[in-house]
Amino acid sequence: MTVASLIAVPPFVVAGHAQQASSAGEAAVEFSVVVPFLKHGATLRRAVERVAETLYAQNISFEILAVPGGSRDGSHRTLEGLPWLRIIADPELQDKGAALQSGIAAAGGRWVGCIDVDADMEAEIDPYELIECLHRARENASVAA
Repeated sequence: MTVASLIAVPPFVVAGHAQQASSAGEAAVEFSVVVPFLKHGATLRRAVERVAETLYAQNISFEILAVPGGSRDGSHRTLEGLPWLRIIADPELQDKGAALQSGIAAAGGRWVGCIDVDADMEAEIDPYELIECLHRARENASVAA
């Protein structure tokens, strides 16, 4: 186990590649959510579904990118069948930091956010905290423009 797999990452949102590359064209989705994980087992799907349900309810177009970073427990198989989800499985990714970087690089949204499902496996992910980060990023971008 590496130090990177032990570090908790608070939810955050940054401008995505689509926004940085061109303001003329619209991104396919507004929000890409990167979910790097190591060993999360069956609770991974429920956490991802809660985020998706909340984004739907807020009428935010999104994609979720699940990226196993060194996971060997098959957790990513619990996510199969979710239409708005991409699994980025690369055997070269050995920790959560590398998984996070890979997910951000693959994100296609105007904004890119991250949740840490490994931080506390007993705690529920609060999708509204992530959405609040998105709203703050939008506001900061409009003030800077």
